[in-house]
Amino acid sequence: MKKLSKDQENKELCHRCDECCRYIATEIDKPTAKRDFQNLIWFLLHENVGVYIDFDNDWYLEFKTPCKALKNNLCSIYSERPQMCRQYNQADCTNYNKAKAEKYYFNDADELKRYLKRKKISFEMKK
Repeated sequence: MKKLSKDQENKELCHRCDECCRYIATEIDKPTAKRDFQNLIWFLLHENVGVYIDFDNDWYLEFKTPCKALKNNLCSIYSERPQMCRQYNQADCTNYNKAKAEKYYFNDADELKRYLKRKKISFEMKK
């Protein structure tokens, strides 16, 4: 039996799974001031935007938007894909791992406001 290259092995693992190709997320500074929380609320008032806190307590801003190279649930530029895609580890994929990817996820401003109230974090600006 022929041994698959690491690249081919990854392609096989990802077969018909495009979950990681449907969003981008970038780490943001941990909010500490009312203005920071107001900015997060503003982000979450936009469509297809989420905010989450991972298990290391790092904060991320997520944009739910598919990669332009995604065609029929497959990467159309797989052999030339960016380094970030090449470094992605399937162990982090919720499709294979089945564990939660984040400690807290906020889909909208109301979810974040409820979280802040539970944590007794002041976020309302004075008029």
